[in-house]
Amino acid sequence: MAMSRFIRHTTAALLTALLLGASSAFAIQEGPEDFFPASLDPFTGEYEGHWEKGEDVDIHAAAYVYALGRDRYHIRFAAKLDMRCPPKFEVEAKAVDGKLEFEERPYSGVIENGVMTGGRGRLATFTLKKVERPIAAMGTPAPEGAVVLFDGSGLDAWTGADGAIITPEGALMVTPDSEYLSSKEKFNDVHLHIEFRLPYKPTASGQARGNSGVFLNKEYEVQVLDSFGLEGYYDECGAIYKVAAPKVNACRPPLQWQAYDIDFHPAEFDADGKVVKNPRMTVWHNDKLVHNDQELWWITGWKDEDRAEPHVPAPESIRLQGHGNYVQYRNIWAKPLN
Repeated sequence: MAMSRFIRHTTAALLTALLLGASSAFAIQEGPEDFFPASLDPFTGEYEGHWEKGEDVDIHAAAYVYALGRDRYHIRFAAKLDMRCPPKFEVEAKAVDGKLEFEERPYSGVIENGVMTGGRGRLATFTLKKVERPIAAMGTPAPEGAVVLFDGSGLDAWTGADGAIITPEGALMVTPDSEYLSSKEKFNDVHLHIEFRLPYKPTASGQARGNSGVFLNKEYEVQVLDSFGLEGYYDECGAIYKVAAPKVNACRPPLQWQAYDIDFHPAEFDADGKVVKNPRMTVWHNDKLVHNDQELWWITGWKDEDRAEPHVPAPESIRLQGHGNYVQYRNIWAKPLN
C-alpha cells in the first residue's frame, strides 16, 4: 500500500511538472504582428450575389463569413448586406483542402476561390462572390477650421499616450498597455472623423474581439469592436454603448479599415445646473447612417452606477480607449459645429 501511494504521488508530481513546463513553454507573449497579419484568411469576408433559380421574392443574396479558429467558420446567409433582416440560415463549417463545405438543411453549398455556390435542395441555386466594398468616407481630409488630432506624425495632440505606438504605416495603435488617450483640445458641439482597423482574433469572442471605443465629451462612447457578421446589439460595433444599437450592423471584416463620422451635441443646462436637454449624437459607420440625432439618456457606462452619474458639461476631451487589445486608428480630426 505504501509503495502504491508512493507511485501515485510520484506520477502526479511528474505530470504536474510536465504540464507546468509545457504551459511555460507555450506562454509566448503575443504582439501586434500576431493580430495584424499581412493578409486575411481566404474565407473571412462579405459575399454578394443572387439566386439563379427557385427564388422569386428576394432574388438578392448575401453572406457574412467569419473565422472561429482551427479552420472553423460561421456563415450567416441573408438577403442583403447592411440590412437588419432575419438570416435565411446560419451554419458552422470546417475548411478542408481549400474548400469550405456547409450544410444546414435544406441549404447546402461550398466556398472555394472566393466564390460561394449552393442551393436549397435541387430546386433553387445561388452564386455569391467575395467582395471588398469601398467606403466613400475613407481618407476624408480635415476641412478648414478642423483640429487635426492625428495625421501619422506624432501624438502631441494627446495626453495619456503611454503604451500607445505609431506603426510603420503611420497608424496610432492602442495596445494592452494603453489606458485612455485624451485630446488636449476640448470641444463643445463637434463633428469627429476617425478611421479604425480591428485585429484578427478568430479564437476570441464577444467583448474580447478587438475591444476599444471612441468617446465624445469624455464619457459618451461609440463602441469599437469586431462585430462583423453579428446582429449588432447595443454593446457591439457602431453602437452608442448601452444606449442604442446601430440601425444596421455596418461593421466590416477585421483588418479592413473602417470609418466613423460623428456629430455630437452636449447636454444643455439651466442657470442652476439642471439638465434641460440631453446630449445627442448622429453616427455614420462606413457611410451608413446608424444613429440619427440619437438622444443620450445617460452616460455610456459599463455598470448601472456609472450610468447614474450626471451628464458631463462641455467642453471636454475626445478619448480613445485602451481595453487590453491592439486596435489601430488614423486620420483623426474634429471640427467645431456652430
